Amino acid sequence: MGKNVFAVAMLSTLFAVSLLYNAKLAVVFLLMTITIVFILRSELAVINIYFFVYLAFAGFADRLSISLSGSQSINLLGILNIMMILFFYIRLKDFIQVRREYWNKSIIYPILLFSLYLVLTTPFSVSLSTSVRGLTRVLAAFSFYLLTYFVVVSNNNIEKKIFKFITAIFIALLICGIIEYITGYNIFYGRSITNLIYQDYQIIQSFERIRTSFPHAPGYSFALLIFLPLYLYFFMRKKDGKYLYRLLPFLFLLNILLTFTRITWIAVALQLILFFFLFKYKKILRFALPLGIIFVFISNKIISRASTVDSSALGRLELFQYALSIFKEHPIFGSGIGTFFELSAHEFGKNIAAHGDYMLMFAETGIFGGIGYLTLLFTMLVFAVKNLKENDFAKVALLMLVSFLVYGITGNALANGHIFWGLLGIYNGVIVRENPQKNISSGLEFESN
Repeated sequence: MGKNVFAVAMLSTLFAVSLLYNAKLAVVFLLMTITIVFILRSELAVINIYFFVYLAFAGFADRLSISLSGSQSINLLGILNIMMILFFYIRLKDFIQVRREYWNKSIIYPILLFSLYLVLTTPFSVSLSTSVRGLTRVLAAFSFYLLTYFVVVSNNNIEKKIFKFITAIFIALLICGIIEYITGYNIFYGRSITNLIYQDYQIIQSFERIRTSFPHAPGYSFALLIFLPLYLYFFMRKKDGKYLYRLLPFLFLLNILLTFTRITWIAVALQLILFFFLFKYKKILRFALPLGIIFVFISNKIISRASTVDSSALGRLELFQYALSIFKEHPIFGSGIGTFFELSAHEFGKNIAAHGDYMLMFAETGIFGGIGYLTLLFTMLVFAVKNLKENDFAKVALLMLVSFLVYGITGNALANGHIFWGLLGIYNGVIVRENPQKNISSGLEFESN
């Protein structure tokens, strides 16, 4: 309770001070104060809110901005990320003292060390304000990972409540996705879903790409890709609600198909192959017939999309080369986390997101940051592989990690990474909780107070 009072008092003080300087900034602190009063009492509520926003509200929250001064503004998504960092920091002492036996260094230290590196190198950014925003986004994602990990590892079966909440969100999204494709209209943004494909400034094709509540089709396909292994697992393991969980993987695959996102198709194909070998579950072949029927109806579009080298594909090569030039110019600390989007305007005449996470990390965080990011993902892969025989969720985590790595080759996995890190925290929490003899021994050892 003392920490709750401290957090509210601190935010209330900032609110009072900001009233003297900027009324809009005061509104931000007031919203944060009101929010923290409600959510500090429930870690589960924070987790559910965060998943809900990033699955169903991120596109809108990112656009709802409060102008502070000049070109400076803060949006609701930024406020939420600040709240996540603040919430985890307040709870950190509790996690250390109450749950100290679950500090598995192999899956916690890489996160903390990489976060520290980003904090220390941010002052060297070419645009400090931009990097502070980018740092906030990344630290919020990592805070979400640590929060879900500690909550799940110390509370039996709490992940079931989280999964039920997420399932309710996806049921709505999956149904909306099918309706969206049939009608050709996105009700969330009030526009047609027809996507024009250009080559040499000429329209060569058009596709109806679904995206539901997400700003873009690739973002929606990424969310489906990340959660698909979980619902494939439920498909073979769930006894309650078995008819629902038999239907959901098919709806996931159908929606993924209708996003017409090529890198996601490749990642899903790899997921299904690995799933078959990891679980040795032949019933997955049941998806073949209905998906085959759908493929027949839209095969021309699928083949055309898969085989076309358009301006978008060629543009990714230019973006890669530009990211490489940034890295050459700033090889040690990079240009600063989050700065690629801003710098791209100087090169291309407009702001463009980097399509490819690995070169992006080297460009924005330098040689040590790029290697640190790859090391972080590698340690998570190793942890999953070490637990494959003891826990099915290690297999689910491995499938998700592999698809995340594949998607990051040409996609913006980092931009949509909050749901990935939150879900990975849940999986790792379940693995450690259910295999304490194997996993806790690799953690820190604390003396009893």
